[in-house]
Amino acid sequence: MTRLKRLETVHTVLGDRADQAARALARSRERVEEETRRLEQLRRFRDDYRREFAGSGQDVIDAFRLRDFNAFVARLDEAIARQQQHVDSVRREAEQVREHWQAQRRRADGMEKVVEGHREVHRRHEADVEQSRSDEIAMRRFRDREPQ
Repeated sequence: MTRLKRLETVHTVLGDRADQAARALARSRERVEEETRRLEQLRRFRDDYRREFAGSGQDVIDAFRLRDFNAFVARLDEAIARQQQHVDSVRREAEQVREHWQAQRRRADGMEKVVEGHREVHRRHEADVEQSRSDEIAMRRFRDREPQ
């Protein structure tokens, strides 16, 4: 296997790794969006629940109902805080995945430049070889035409 073929194989492997990292990044970003949507749902539910309770139209609220309302809102607030921590964690993970993808992409791009350089050297060498063959054929034809 020629050096160029080995380099092309390495480039293909690095490109595949960069593609895998890009797919992982896409999944990671989808997960961030999904968890953020869950957080927003919790916040909307809590806000809707508060509005519904406040708009129930009762002037007098019994102590048990108020206690239950406050306890439920407190549990919702705790769930929101946990979900916010989870969203933050998923975002940090997504950032690490993005950095990994960037590193993989840089490696693949760097190897592509190396491969292209070797291809150019190979093309020039092939052109030189072809030119030498053409020169040799021309010299033979010239020698064969000369009177002896």
